[in-house]
Amino acid sequence: MARILKLPLDDARRATVTTAPQDILAEDAATFDVLRRMREDILCCVLKPDQRLRFGELRQRYGTSVGTLREALSHLVSEGLARTEAGRGFAVAPVSLADFLDLSELRVYLETRTLADAIRNGTDAWEAEIVSSYFLLSKLAPPKTDDPVSVKREWGKRHKRFHDALVATCTSPWSLHFRSELFDQARRYHWLTMIHARSRRRNEHLELRDAVLARNVTLACSLIERHIRTTVEQASSEVPGLSMEGAPKTRRKRA
Repeated sequence: MARILKLPLDDARRATVTTAPQDILAEDAATFDVLRRMREDILCCVLKPDQRLRFGELRQRYGTSVGTLREALSHLVSEGLARTEAGRGFAVAPVSLADFLDLSELRVYLETRTLADAIRNGTDAWEAEIVSSYFLLSKLAPPKTDDPVSVKREWGKRHKRFHDALVATCTSPWSLHFRSELFDQARRYHWLTMIHARSRRRNEHLELRDAVLARNVTLACSLIERHIRTTVEQASSEVPGLSMEGAPKTRRKRA
């Protein structure tokens, strides 16, 4: 009789095959390198909302062919980070407060659920990554408008690494996929808020780190929700072009 292999519950979950989309940004092909760089420039607002993406300028900036640029831009359009119109070429996707509110409500829903699951399934290695990623983030001050692009990119990389670390042991690949997509979509608004901020915020990342490491699900979920909503409130009052007037009110109850 064939021996039946029984896996512990956690191992069985990790061994489950998923159809969640592949992370193409991890690929090494030249197209994906250009895509990574363009994507990061859009998310860090180096390429600004509504900016026209002209092939001549892009070829000079990224040192690549028109064919590679077209493929990368097609990926960005599918992600919602760029727009295209027949006869008018490509442009960076616009921003609006209504869009930010919509993104933020979905983020609250997914961030709280992935974070709660991650805390329940956390490991020593997970805790170590949270501590080290927070340490690296805390070594850099939030970038200013006139800082070099390299500084902005490095801060963005460390900031994303910390937030990804918090939810890394969540057992749902689909939840992690959609949570990551929404996080990246919100990054442009986060950058605009940092660039135009007139008020200083407390160290919310430190509070999040401590609550998660203490395995306090209720407090950690409350903090991540407040972290998201505070950015919306700050953007609506301090970022030019983003006004609360005419926008739907933010729901205060967790979805």
